[in-house]
Amino acid sequence: MLLNEYILYIIAGLGGLIVILLILVCVNISNLRKLKNRYEKFMDKEDINLEELLVQYTKKLNVLLQNEKEMQTSIEHMEKVVKDCVQKVGVVRYQAIPNMGADLSYTVALLDEKNDGVVFNGIYGRDGCYTYAKPIKDGKSTYNLSEEEEEAIEQAIKKGSIA
Repeated sequence: MLLNEYILYIIAGLGGLIVILLILVCVNISNLRKLKNRYEKFMDKEDINLEELLVQYTKKLNVLLQNEKEMQTSIEHMEKVVKDCVQKVGVVRYQAIPNMGADLSYTVALLDEKNDGVVFNGIYGRDGCYTYAKPIKDGKSTYNLSEEEEEAIEQAIKKGSIA
């Protein structure tokens, strides 16, 4: 009996619930159509196969990663080699023989990162031109150095410390 009294309210509540569910179903159908249209537009372009694209891009990525490793190895090798290359240069021109004219004599210091290298000394005189080379280790030589040679080495070291 109690059920008979409230049957109208129960039917009205269920009817309202059905209407709400029908509205939600219509909204979902509309959203699904929009999503389907977007998917079809995306997939219709030149017969795109997503799986093939992913495989191709993965292969390209692997090639790029391998190239990066090779370049990194090459850069590390070059950095090691460059340390032994001439990086610092100092040049001093001077007059070896007084009253001989212009500063035709010269001294050139060529040093690497560790201040190892060579200093060349070209002396111009009336009798001829003479060139000497002295090895440099850590900015010093086992041979006696002239003032000009020491100045050229100092110039090279200073120029190298600025860079």
